[in-house]
Amino acid sequence: MADFTAIAAVSRSLRTLLQDRMQSGAAVTIAPPDQTVSGFDGARVNLYLIQVLENAALKNDQGALRGHPGSYGRPPLSLNLRYMLTSHSDAETQPDSDLTAQEILGDAMQVLHEFGNRIDTLTQITLAPPALNEPILDAVLTEEFERIKVTLHPVTIEDVTKIWSALSAENFRRSVVYEVTVVQIFPSEAPRVAPPVEERRVFASLARRPTIERVFVTPAPGAPEREMRVSVGEEITIVARDIAADRLFVRFGALPPMRIPADRGGRFRVIVPDAVLAVDFDPAVNLPIAAADLLQPGTLPIRLVSEVATEGVAGGQEPGVRVEEPRAFQSNVALMQLVPRVATVTPANGPVGSILRVTGERLWHPGATEAQIVIGDGAVAIRAPEVAGAWAVPTPTAVEVPVAEAGLVPRPQPYPVAAIVDGARSRTSGLTFRLDP
Repeated sequence: MADFTAIAAVSRSLRTLLQDRMQSGAAVTIAPPDQTVSGFDGARVNLYLIQVLENAALKNDQGALRGHPGSYGRPPLSLNLRYMLTSHSDAETQPDSDLTAQEILGDAMQVLHEFGNRIDTLTQITLAPPALNEPILDAVLTEEFERIKVTLHPVTIEDVTKIWSALSAENFRRSVVYEVTVVQIFPSEAPRVAPPVEERRVFASLARRPTIERVFVTPAPGAPEREMRVSVGEEITIVARDIAADRLFVRFGALPPMRIPADRGGRFRVIVPDAVLAVDFDPAVNLPIAAADLLQPGTLPIRLVSEVATEGVAGGQEPGVRVEEPRAFQSNVALMQLVPRVATVTPANGPVGSILRVTGERLWHPGATEAQIVIGDGAVAIRAPEVAGAWAVPTPTAVEVPVAEAGLVPRPQPYPVAAIVDGARSRTSGLTFRLDP
């Protein structure tokens, strides 16, 4: 497994391959293309690493030599290397100088084409001893799991021109680009192996999760079962099936589950809670706990949660023993709309300068994006008074608004009063305000 020297080892391996197999006898250098290499005045080819890219396919691969697939840690850095290959003739000013450079370039390209994909299997056959019969692949790369492959990388003349134009003092030279895949640099830290599972548990149950078929506000005797708007403190009816359970809970929104009788009738009557009094879901504890948040006007998701004793087998390498644990099954989500409730409106009538006081439930809360009192067709925003004493600071159970902002005109019939909080409008309450002439 290679360390940080792997990139340089690839360059050395390519140089050795070209030196060993090229027929023209040209020298092979690894240097910046705009530099004159001392001691190499004759024909040569130059390799220059122009780009290093991360191999996306192996980005998260631990590697076959890094242990079991269940181990975890940092995967090796997998890289693709791109080299620019440039040929130089021994005399740049002769009539056939460029022909010589072309021959050298063809010689180098033939070698990389024939041997670039099996460089790891080759030994040196032409270099003088002691290199004779030595592997061409650098020793740093001999333990790599991924094979080194050399392929001609297609680039346009514009791409090559951009590279040479970045060199301040060098004229453009014919070049080709090769890509080497894949070289891996392994991290210095040892892989960490996940601890073995000390105990395995397998459970099986024939219980079905409960299904809510309908929810509605519990109607008066003989009235239709269709009202989907509910206020805090009102009773709703849940019609459900597959509810056989040891314990049954109902959950409103994100509040903790609330215990309900686990009968088999399929119809449950539940009061929408104000301050939630739920039982801890842990069957070993049956203590009241407080809710993190109160229900606020808007969409109200409702779920049933059934708790069923489930049998299973627990053990390590041995056959195991029978165990029993409670398992929870959540139902589908049924939706209602939680709306504010208007209880009183005072005064019942008054002049246009009156301050209307409305009491009830969930009329306002600090996080509301919209809170209004609707008088007839006019809406007045619920807000803190702009001048001290103009009207009272709003609370969830009592708000005051100036009647003048509703734009009413005197008429014999009174105007109905309602509350809107975050798009949820209170149901008709029969409470009104009549504007005096």
